[in-house]
Amino acid sequence: MSPSDQVHQCYWNRSKLVWSLRQRGLVVDRQPFLVMEGCWFHAGESARLRVLRTKIRDVHSWVEGTLVDAPRPPNAIRVGYRPTEAGFRRRDTNEIVTSAVVVGFEPDGSCWAVLDNKEPSHA
Repeated sequence: MSPSDQVHQCYWNRSKLVWSLRQRGLVVDRQPFLVMEGCWFHAGESARLRVLRTKIRDVHSWVEGTLVDAPRPPNAIRVGYRPTEAGFRRRDTNEIVTSAVVVGFEPDGSCWAVLDNKEPSHA
């Protein structure tokens, strides 16, 4: 298996209430809890605007990374996505995040990240 085969896109499945994992556009697994490393956050802006206009939700935001067998790091902060705001955001400061070293996905649909050192600081 090549390293690209190990990269997954992960998103919260609102109808099944689990995390769906995609590879090359196809759902390959669903899990209640998982952890990924080397993550990038994707939120399609034109799709977000379409969802706001039509009120019909679709999958246009996800986290891409490599699955790891590890618990969520204790120093992770909560991040999330809402169609009413552009991009994934820290829940404590509302800053946009684009990448993370590790992301933990919880059974309640929450997402917790250890942010990358490349993140801009707006303190």
